[in-house]
Amino acid sequence: MVFKSKRDVGIVLTLLVVCAFLMWSVFCIGFALATKSNTLFGSDNLNIAMLSQNEDLIINDMSSASTQSTDAVGVIIITQNQVKVAEGFVLSSFFIYFIIATNVSNYNLFPSQVKLNQSTRQQIYNLIEQNEGVHLREICRLMDKKMGVIQYHIYVLESANLINSLKDGRYKRFFINHLDSPEKQIIISLLQRETTAKVLNLILQNNDGGMAHSAIAKELDASSQAITWHIQKMMDADVITMMKHGCQKYYQITPKFLPIIESLV
Repeated sequence: MVFKSKRDVGIVLTLLVVCAFLMWSVFCIGFALATKSNTLFGSDNLNIAMLSQNEDLIINDMSSASTQSTDAVGVIIITQNQVKVAEGFVLSSFFIYFIIATNVSNYNLFPSQVKLNQSTRQQIYNLIEQNEGVHLREICRLMDKKMGVIQYHIYVLESANLINSLKDGRYKRFFINHLDSPEKQIIISLLQRETTAKVLNLILQNNDGGMAHSAIAKELDASSQAITWHIQKMMDADVITMMKHGCQKYYQITPKFLPIIESLV
């Protein structure tokens, strides 16, 4: 199975945990039914149950008046282990809720309708919208806010599926959530690097016949090795493809990225 994102992995893990939890619940119910034989009838058994109250929690389903009668019946013994099982059931329910709330895309701890009800959060959202591909330190600098404050509000916005992020080397870049065009985020990230943007622009201008590696290095007055780093980054993202003519390498833009690059460059 191939996962396209961390969220997909989270959903699968959540389903596995839920299934395991249901199986455990069925086991607990079966265990409770099996201990039904602990029910005691008759006054003699009642006296025995009362003597063992230091070890077991006794619940009497009769009124206090009737317990004084010699024909009292219906005493149920609940052991400490059963109490612990019940406590585990409640705690597990909260745990499952947390897993689902933080991983399933359609169920968020921070619903989108209430995410922008705070001025700093609204400012961060507007900043990302106007400067897509901006990274965390740049947001802190532009807003003159501490990193911890920015990180919290970004977490809320991401949890509400209003923004998302893309890892770009040592940077984590943020975008308004483009569910219909993840390729656009890749191009925006590449264009944030000045040299990469120049290389991509040169390839775009000579896309019909391809742009030679040596020609790019000469045009940008850079070493072949320096250009290779930027070229490799774009090839890893499948933004450009390479062709060889003799000993020379030529580069062209991948067709699916061409209209996106034309709209952004």
